[in-house]
Amino acid sequence: MDTTVLDIRLISREEYEMFVKDKDYNMFQHPRYLRFMEERGYQPRIYGGFQEGTLVIALIVRIDPLMKVFKSARSLREWVTDRPEDAALIKAFVNGLTPLLRQEGAVWLKLESGVEYQQRDADGEIVQGGFNNESYRQLLQSAGFHPEELWSDGLDMSRQARWVSVLDLVEREQPEDGMMHTSFFLQEQPGIRHKSVEEVFNGFSMKIPRHIREGMQDFIVVRELDTDELEIMHELEEASAQVHDFQAPDLETYRAWKHSFGEDCKVMASFLDTDRYRAYLDRELSQGQADLEKAQAELSEAPGSKKRKNKVNSVLEHMRPLEKRAKELDGLIEEYGTMIPLAAGLFIITPAETIYLFGGSRRSLSQFFGPYAVQFEMIRQSIERGALRYNFWGISGKFKPEEEGYGVYKYKKEFGAHVVEYAGEFTLILKPTAAKLIRQLNR
Repeated sequence: MDTTVLDIRLISREEYEMFVKDKDYNMFQHPRYLRFMEERGYQPRIYGGFQEGTLVIALIVRIDPLMKVFKSARSLREWVTDRPEDAALIKAFVNGLTPLLRQEGAVWLKLESGVEYQQRDADGEIVQGGFNNESYRQLLQSAGFHPEELWSDGLDMSRQARWVSVLDLVEREQPEDGMMHTSFFLQEQPGIRHKSVEEVFNGFSMKIPRHIREGMQDFIVVRELDTDELEIMHELEEASAQVHDFQAPDLETYRAWKHSFGEDCKVMASFLDTDRYRAYLDRELSQGQADLEKAQAELSEAPGSKKRKNKVNSVLEHMRPLEKRAKELDGLIEEYGTMIPLAAGLFIITPAETIYLFGGSRRSLSQFFGPYAVQFEMIRQSIERGALRYNFWGISGKFKPEEEGYGVYKYKKEFGAHVVEYAGEFTLILKPTAAKLIRQLNR
């Protein structure tokens, strides 16, 4: 018999911040996400469950209008608690939460889980002998939730990502179970060894280190954008949206993330410094001209030497693309200016992870490998601050070359990321008659 007794009430932002401090919360459980929702016109609530006076579970809920007359409650990535598998705790919390949400006028509570459903590898295959959290879905069902279908039909911008790519920055003595054991997150978590930058770098696929080295040359500058420079992020995301046919966020969305999350939102960009680049080309061409003159002099001493002819041709082959780049540089400066934006990304920081939420680049300038420079800089920073993982965020859940979204998945996989499948969506009906009516009207 369940004997868990909870006192459930609305709690303040300060209470919530103290509760989640040093815990492994996700982006949508971040205290600053509350401010983001308010800036976007939503109505967030924080509900806390107290056991013998101690806060043991908390949930951020968004209250939205529904068909002008009704309201809907929604929670992204569910509750924060040290006991995510405690059925008695979860049931007691849901039972106490239900009348409070009804008082808000909510017809239902939609919950998108942050618990991993089943363990998958880099290829998207289920790991034999790995964890499977069907029992968690059943736990929520026993608490009154209806589990929705485990969809895998590509990216859906109306939902939070159910499939993501994650790069592990640590090695664990104990295998993961996919649950959110929030109280276990600390820099010195037992049984965990943090990887070095070199270790993570060596785990990339063969071409990624080469692209990173190209993107980290001294004429490529990677830095954080100031708030008044977010137009750069917007322009680069728009450029990618036109190529890959997706809807980019508006400029105000980036501003809202940055303003709400402050230092926990980093907008990083890579630039081509044309002054440094011109100096690099001049050095290379000068050296090439010296090598050519030497090779031609050696050939004149032995005109019939095939080896010396090949050396001359080799030097010429090396110089041709440099000469072409030097000629193109003035046109690039005229079009983009002397400091040319190549790629940018917006990243959200939590104690345990870095989330790559948005990113864009100019395909026409892909030869400078700007996106790789941005990614590696943020991976390096994540390792140095002791994060457990680097979350590349959404993928389609499709893993065959001919399927939609494969290119995005493949790009992230090449950084050593594995596939994460979340446990899906759940609906708690709060007002059955109204819910039935709404569903009939929506048919």
